[in-house]
Amino acid sequence: MHLWLIPFFPLIGFLLNGLFGKRFSKPLINVFAIGSITASFLYVLVVLSKLYPLDTAHSEHYFTWIQSGFLNIGFDLFVDRLTAVMLLIVTGVGLLIHIYAIGYMQHEGGYYRFFAYFNLFVFFMLLLMMASNLLLMFVGWEGVGLCSYLLVGFYFLEEFAGNAANKAFIVNRIGDFGFSLGIFLTVVAFHTLDFGQIATAI
Repeated sequence: MHLWLIPFFPLIGFLLNGLFGKRFSKPLINVFAIGSITASFLYVLVVLSKLYPLDTAHSEHYFTWIQSGFLNIGFDLFVDRLTAVMLLIVTGVGLLIHIYAIGYMQHEGGYYRFFAYFNLFVFFMLLLMMASNLLLMFVGWEGVGLCSYLLVGFYFLEEFAGNAANKAFIVNRIGDFGFSLGIFLTVVAFHTLDFGQIATAI
């Protein structure tokens, strides 16, 4: 099913605009930014049509990320009914927001930078939702926090933007502490971070 393609498309949009966007025209930036989200949204529809009615979660294992004693953490993605709803919201509504932002950001500096951040935000949000274990979800969580900081502080030359970005960063660190504590306690209680194995143990 190649679930990895869903977050991969926005990541490509981020890399193209982030690395080369300064040299691109605005229409070309739009093609990569919006095209990547469109591709992701369409592939979500393809995946969900093949998995319908999703009575059980569909999981894909790509490689073992961490192996230490009893703890085996893979780079695994999965889709269940809740994930399916969120995938449609993030890619579908995200696409509409990208389209709206073309006009909203038309006369702003750092045009390519905004859309690169936005694509990266969608990538990490998709990773957060599709992760089949808590540690990979934590990576997505951290990425979303990073992108929140970058987007909130987009007008970094303005003091209000810098202050707001710093506030968002600090509040996210509080959330990180709670998330990390939950991960440690889960390992102690269940000897795994995999959602399926945790559900079975419960």
